[in-house]
Amino acid sequence: MANPIPVSEVVRYVKRHLDDDPVLQQVAVIGEISNFKRYSSGHCYFTLKDDASRMKAVMFSRDAKLLQFEPKDGMNVIAVARVTMYEATGDVQLYVELMRQDGIGLLFERYEARKRELEAKGWFAPERKRPIPSFPERVGIVTSPKGAALHDIATTLRRRAPHVAITFAPVAVQGEAAAPQVAAAIRWMNERTDCDVLIVGRGGGSIEELWAFNEDVVVEAIYESSIPIISAVGHETDYTLSDFVADVRAATPTAAAELATAKIEAQRKDVERLALHLHKAISNQLEERRSRLMRAVDSYGLKSPRYTITQKRERFAQAEIRLEQGMRKQLTHATYRLNQLNQQLDVKDFAQSIQRRGERVDQLSERLHRTRPLERSMERFAIQAGRLHAVSPLAVLSRGYTFIEQDGAFVKDVNQLRDGDVSIRFRDGHAVAEVKERHVGEETRRTDI
Repeated sequence: MANPIPVSEVVRYVKRHLDDDPVLQQVAVIGEISNFKRYSSGHCYFTLKDDASRMKAVMFSRDAKLLQFEPKDGMNVIAVARVTMYEATGDVQLYVELMRQDGIGLLFERYEARKRELEAKGWFAPERKRPIPSFPERVGIVTSPKGAALHDIATTLRRRAPHVAITFAPVAVQGEAAAPQVAAAIRWMNERTDCDVLIVGRGGGSIEELWAFNEDVVVEAIYESSIPIISAVGHETDYTLSDFVADVRAATPTAAAELATAKIEAQRKDVERLALHLHKAISNQLEERRSRLMRAVDSYGLKSPRYTITQKRERFAQAEIRLEQGMRKQLTHATYRLNQLNQQLDVKDFAQSIQRRGERVDQLSERLHRTRPLERSMERFAIQAGRLHAVSPLAVLSRGYTFIEQDGAFVKDVNQLRDGDVSIRFRDGHAVAEVKERHVGEETRRTDI
């Protein structure tokens, strides 16, 4: 028997032989993904398996960034990897460098091409989407009778809106017969015309299993439906062409049932809230009335009604006395005021006053008649005064002229000037001047003035 060796030496020995084998340095492995996890570092850890075996695999972030698809459990892939051993655990692992989908690559390409075509035709346009009825009376369900989707939808509808009727159309949801059956069920629901909304879908699966909801016959049936359709195909990360054409896309079948009854559930919660509020309000009112009743029961007036009645009678009698006194006082004051007015308003004096004022008016009219000749004389005087003013020296002065005065007499020509000062009168005043020279024609005469 050979000498025992540590486990680590055995692991290193095996790892060395694996790393030295050129075949295992780059091998293409086909299998199904399970237990897939992508960590925040970007590294991906998963298991590749087939019907007989499984191997752990890792794909580091630098290689995972180059993936053209999102790996997930149940997906068949072809991985180009290096086979080696992880020394810490002794596990033989695949260190994946490249990975592509197996078998569904062509399907995915078909899916993307058809999606672009339908989008260009406007089948996905938001403006053609119809709103889900707020309060449906009947909901149609198109799904498999064997899957969990039917149970989830029906249970949710019964819980949230038990009054809503259900019409169920059982169909295959995968395989060659699935697409024709789903399309025929949608058209049959439209022919019935009694459903307010349709839920079309199934549970999760691979792209091959969900492919029926990418087929043209199903997409066209959804597009042509006159009934609003909620698509509920697969899980939250699964998307089919039916999801894009439908009026609303639900992440799961349960979510589809919740969307179909969203307004009903909201109304139910509002009713519950209002009922609770009403109950509290009624309870508060009852408590307040109960407290008032207890205070009334304990009051002295209720315990001694005779005393209370007597007290009320006394208050009534006092009020009656005050009312009578007030009325008498008002009547006395009104009578006194009426007498005063009667004294002031003497009819005879009033008639005489009117007669005197009439006579005064006649006198004034006579005086006015006598002054009319005087008015005509005043008009003639005003005309003459105007004419006189027109030839007045003051009027001449107002036009910019002046006149000279010496010893109280106007100087009309230069020969009238004598020794002494002269006064020059202007429109707005006068000035005193001294004469130094006199000019008669072209002759100049000096004076010693």
